[in-house]
Amino acid sequence: MGLSTKQKVLVVAAVVFVVLVIILIVLGALGILTGGKDDIPDSDTLSCPDCLFQQSDWSEGEDGEYRATRKNCDSVLVTLTDNLLSIKKNTDEGPEGQVKNSLSDFSKKIPGANQDSSLLTWKVDKTMRNNETVKLVFSDTGTQYAGCGNFDGPLFTAKPSGDSKVSCMLWKSEENPTYLPFYVSRNNEENAVCMFAEAQGAPIEITLTSTTTEWLIYSDEEVKVHSFNGGSVQDALDNCVQKWKEIYPSTSSTVDWTDNFIVGSLTPSQIKTDQENTESPATHYILSPDSVTMTGSGLEISGGSDISDYSSVFLPMTASQKLDEDSGITATKENGYYPSNDEFILDFEKDSVSTTVDTNFLQQGKAGILMSGLLQFPKGADCKKSVFCSDDLSEVDETSCLSVEFGDGQVFQKHNLYDVSMKKALKPGENLVIETVLSPGTVHFHRTGLELTVAGLKTCYNNIFNIRRFGIGAVTCNMCAGVVPSTDSQKSICFRWSQLSLLMPYVIISSEEDLTGALSGSQNDAFAKLKENLSFKKQLHYLLASPDMSIVAKSNGILLGDNVFMVINLEGSVGDIEVELPSGQWLAPDPEQQTEGTYLKSDSNSATITYEENISKLAFFKLGKIHVIKSSENENHVEVHVMQLKDDNFGDNIAGSFTINGHTTSISFDHSDAKVTFSYQTAVTTIDKNQFLLTKLVIYYWNKDEGTLDAAASNYAAGKDSEMKEKINVVFAYDAASASTIFEDREQKILQGGGDGR
Repeated sequence: MGLSTKQKVLVVAAVVFVVLVIILIVLGALGILTGGKDDIPDSDTLSCPDCLFQQSDWSEGEDGEYRATRKNCDSVLVTLTDNLLSIKKNTDEGPEGQVKNSLSDFSKKIPGANQDSSLLTWKVDKTMRNNETVKLVFSDTGTQYAGCGNFDGPLFTAKPSGDSKVSCMLWKSEENPTYLPFYVSRNNEENAVCMFAEAQGAPIEITLTSTTTEWLIYSDEEVKVHSFNGGSVQDALDNCVQKWKEIYPSTSSTVDWTDNFIVGSLTPSQIKTDQENTESPATHYILSPDSVTMTGSGLEISGGSDISDYSSVFLPMTASQKLDEDSGITATKENGYYPSNDEFILDFEKDSVSTTVDTNFLQQGKAGILMSGLLQFPKGADCKKSVFCSDDLSEVDETSCLSVEFGDGQVFQKHNLYDVSMKKALKPGENLVIETVLSPGTVHFHRTGLELTVAGLKTCYNNIFNIRRFGIGAVTCNMCAGVVPSTDSQKSICFRWSQLSLLMPYVIISSEEDLTGALSGSQNDAFAKLKENLSFKKQLHYLLASPDMSIVAKSNGILLGDNVFMVINLEGSVGDIEVELPSGQWLAPDPEQQTEGTYLKSDSNSATITYEENISKLAFFKLGKIHVIKSSENENHVEVHVMQLKDDNFGDNIAGSFTINGHTTSISFDHSDAKVTFSYQTAVTTIDKNQFLLTKLVIYYWNKDEGTLDAAASNYAAGKDSEMKEKINVVFAYDAASASTIFEDREQKILQGGGDGR
């Protein structure tokens, strides 16, 4: 039985009604009926308004500034000048009567760059500003990138291919205690661009594709992006770093190369015991943070009277400071003291805090300050969730507390800047300040938190090479991860780790345990080898301390300057390994002078070596050169080693020079006359004779037969022999009263078989 006409009408009406209800529900869900995504969301709603500016939203003023306006979104003003893009909220519409032109070109190159090198292009219509974030998108022509917060691995990495993406978040953590918002792109060593964001410590998320770089910056303040290129990768980096240091001037001391071995962290009693131990390799100490309490009149050091001289003791300064209950300090937030458990986080922008720091740390006359720990700011109940508005909605939960205020800034901005005001308060021009967190203004960075593993070793190695390229003067890492090696694997890693000491201006080993016993004597064979490597580092002091000395990473090796090569075995390979040895003749001398040592000849920047964990068999000196080392018997004296070539140009004259304590001496070796000449080059009126003494001259030549050096050359040329007969030592003991009589065209005949030089 069919439906009546009336019933059919009712059914159709019901269906239409249901459909309309569904449509209304969908439209409401989409926000179309209530203003849609253009409306500003509730602060507790995890969504983002559509503030990706459309092309029609952009205009260009006569002054060359770019403006974008969209309903219910922040209007922005973008300014392009040489090497700079600035973006901020637009608070005005420009000069009255100014004509605004619509844009047709939405790819703008950052001006001021060398047009023959890599260029950075701003993608105008991909710019976004909302929800306390700004998103900027750039493109460049590079195929590899560096930076983006990654300094623990190889510096350059291939860009993603196809539709792949790579993202990194720039804020400091225990795993990566750095905040250097740099990005570098290159095609090759001659074609590179470097950029960084000046965002006052705001968290930054960088997303890379094969063609673009998206910067999502959590800041509602003005953000500046600086961009530079150059004739090489290092030129581009240097230009970036120069601008970085103008914005964040260093308040730390300069880097002096030393032979210091700093051991921590120790109580005063432990320091006293080690200072009395004649076998201890330590030259300086780090006081245990648990021994230090801040007061209103000066540091309270538990057991502090055990140490009579604090000149070699570093004071620990931690993120959370202990205050004495009777200190007399009014520890309130208004005065800059934020409670954190039983300790306080200090706001160094407050005069009261700066005064207390000056009293406790600057007036003590100690060796320096070690700043450690991340700034873990208090998290209140009002810590709300925050959202990064990007293509992929990403939530930052309440534990991050990005928008919470601390002092005159937000928590994470202070966190990432590691409180620049703290560095200013420390006045480190007069104090050596070593930081375990890397942030703007850092000069001395010490990496902690690594493990005694191959991964930890590689991180240390990469940190040293990568971070130094970004203008940080001193990069060190906790030697052997602060662990006493117990297994064969750990001992091997510790040996290879200690080789990196040659790249550090001072060496630090620190642990919560007392390491002094294991470091003294020879009971621990791993630490015994560590001390041998430190002794070798000391011998190369004048090379390593030279301001012009370069450090170049090679395959399985490091080139120190032009004339010293050290084999490095990061992987722990056994047996023969290939090394990228520069062309020439090289010798790893026998320190006991009983054998020739290890001789290598490289014709094509490559050589094979049988790896052995012995620094005397891994450090090669270039032949045909004069090498000056610090005496192992007296550190105020030097040894001069004249290393003749073994092949080819044997018999050539050799010349070189060295500088010690500001005094430069040239040295020449005349093969035919068997003569060494020392000529004093620097014009000075006085000289401390006890600081400028040459105690050993060693000549390396190659012949088994007795005879003159000329005969040795003839013998080798005839193919009779190629072994080194002996090393001739001539000892000098200068006792001059002034510079006018030291090394003034002084000639010293080489005595066959050795002897005293008078």
